[in-house]
Amino acid sequence: MEVFGAVLREHRLRAGLTQEQLGFEADVQRKYVSMLELGQHQPTLTTLFALAAALKCSPSELLAEVERRLKKSRRSNKKVANPVKSRTNTATDQARASEATDRSHGRPRHK
Repeated sequence: MEVFGAVLREHRLRAGLTQEQLGFEADVQRKYVSMLELGQHQPTLTTLFALAAALKCSPSELLAEVERRLKKSRRSNKKVANPVKSRTNTATDQARASEATDRSHGRPRHK
């Protein structure tokens, strides 16, 4: 979940903090802050509260922003229409599918 990392980074930058400063204020390593922002790790509840305090916001503010972005992402994914497959080479496609089926069942291919 890279969404949390993006939200954390934006809040950190808005607060005018470096990763090192945020780490110091939240009592975590700078490298861990980096990994959180990159989506390589997710914080524990204790760390979430410490990060929020260092950013002078509430944990619920951070999570609400994550939730908003996830909902927005889901909505935009649902709006994308599935492409319709072209029917121009139907005979060729059927022949290829038949050959693939024959090979997957260990049957010799006949021409």
